[in-house]
Amino acid sequence: MTPRTKPGTKPGSIAPPTPPEVPAEPEMACAIAQSEDYVEITFTDLELLDADATYARFVRCEFSRVQLTAATLRGGSFVDVRFTDCDLSGADFHNASLTRVEFRNCRMAGVNGSESELRHVRFTGCKLDCANLRFAVLDHVRADECSLVEADAYESTLNSVALRHCDLTEIDLTKTSITGLDLRGSRLEVLHGVAGIRGVTIGADQVIPYALAVFAETAVRVQPDEVDELDTAR
Repeated sequence: MTPRTKPGTKPGSIAPPTPPEVPAEPEMACAIAQSEDYVEITFTDLELLDADATYARFVRCEFSRVQLTAATLRGGSFVDVRFTDCDLSGADFHNASLTRVEFRNCRMAGVNGSESELRHVRFTGCKLDCANLRFAVLDHVRADECSLVEADAYESTLNSVALRHCDLTEIDLTKTSITGLDLRGSRLEVLHGVAGIRGVTIGADQVIPYALAVFAETAVRVQPDEVDELDTAR
């Protein structure tokens, strides 16, 4: 199955995510809470460490330079939301729904996105080391120049996903279901779970590191040819 492309997209390439809508008449807010609705709200230069916004709904909102370290956002709904220069390290997005969301220059190490749904989401210059994406659904997701060292995408679903020019060292793709995954320009020295996946696009300069990752998982050893004893006796 070939990923669908938008008009003007080269055949075989993955269409970029649809960007979020910008709030028309935003209001300012300085706190978030459980099960609340936030529509056309901006959050700027705030410390919301350990905040609990479980099942909260955010529509056409912007977060700029907000500290959301270890925030609880479980089951939340994010539609047309942009995060810029935010700290989301250790934030909990378990079972959250993100649609047309952008993360720019955000610290997101250890973020929990397990069982979440990300549709038309973009990450640019973000640190996602040790991110938990187990059993998540990623549909039209793109990451550019991000660090995903030791990220865990076990048994996730990846549809039209591009991880371009990212550090994917030790990323776990075990049992992922893939319909279009573009890894061109990314660091692929050590990958997990790649032996059983299909539908991956890489660059010509990545053939050897990708092949070595597959060889490592399938116990293939590359050794120099030994001279046969019969040949030496002739």
